[in-house]
Amino acid sequence: MGDELRSDIEAADDRMNVRLPRAARRALTILTEDMEPGEGVLRMALGLLHTSLVQQSGLLVLTDRRIFFIHAGVIQSHQVSVPLDTVTAVAVSKGPVYSIIKTTGAQSNVVVGRVNKTDAESFASELRSLLNDRARGGMQVPSRSSGHVAEELERLAALRDRGVLTDLEFEAQKAKLLGS
Repeated sequence: MGDELRSDIEAADDRMNVRLPRAARRALTILTEDMEPGEGVLRMALGLLHTSLVQQSGLLVLTDRRIFFIHAGVIQSHQVSVPLDTVTAVAVSKGPVYSIIKTTGAQSNVVVGRVNKTDAESFASELRSLLNDRARGGMQVPSRSSGHVAEELERLAALRDRGVLTDLEFEAQKAKLLGS
């Protein structure tokens, strides 16, 4: 990956209140390589992943399909990916300097600390919106096996309406889906 970022990743990067350090930009390469066709990045935040074994600094990413945490170390990289259709709740705990984002789900819980307070609130708000849409029967969070064209078109339209996709990108994805 050169210096050129996908427009959705660039937009999510621009919305962060904390600039990505040069060393953390490697996570964007990993993110781009692991994205599924048509998957869009909505929010990103820097933080510290808490697991039972270790704490790792990295990039927390919300896409329209899943939550990623990417630690791009010099020697070794580590990723956690949780499909949104398994996430049931999100909470933000505010500390004096940083916040903690906690997600609860059927497969796993994710706890990321040392997140900028504003980025944490924005991330959690966007995730709650996705979860609420799904609960109301609105935009469905597609699973990897989802092949329903109408659902995919609705999802792409929602991304376009949020500014994640440009009209041109939306039309290109729509043409691909419809086989045009």
